[in-house]
Amino acid sequence: MCVYCKAASAVLDTLWEDAGFRDYFRHQGADLRQLGVIMHSVFVPAYFEVRQGLAGGPLELLEAQVTEDLLGPFYDRPGFRELWDAWDQPTRDAFLREQSEMRLGRLLVAGYASALTDAYCRAFEMYIHPDE
Repeated sequence: MCVYCKAASAVLDTLWEDAGFRDYFRHQGADLRQLGVIMHSVFVPAYFEVRQGLAGGPLELLEAQVTEDLLGPFYDRPGFRELWDAWDQPTRDAFLREQSEMRLGRLLVAGYASALTDAYCRAFEMYIHPDE
């Protein structure tokens, strides 16, 4: 599962806790397990739609918060600072992206649940009715 599939899945799992969201999909004849199969093709683009819509302000603030929350505990570990300093930028970026994208997805749900709900429902609607 790719990094963005994990984030989109975390968002779906969190949104699934809302009965209205869950009922929409159940009314369409889908359960959470069936939706997992289409994660990459349907829900990752919906996740990106909302994520990219926040670029240029809110997204950067959330990413900075996630990075700080993520790295804080590591900095206290013996040797981590030296390891971090020894890594090149692509290695640092890969570490952060892998560790933080799911956390970012959950933060996005906390602040933008309505936008994510709309995007996920629209994406599923387009999936089940591609010609409309």
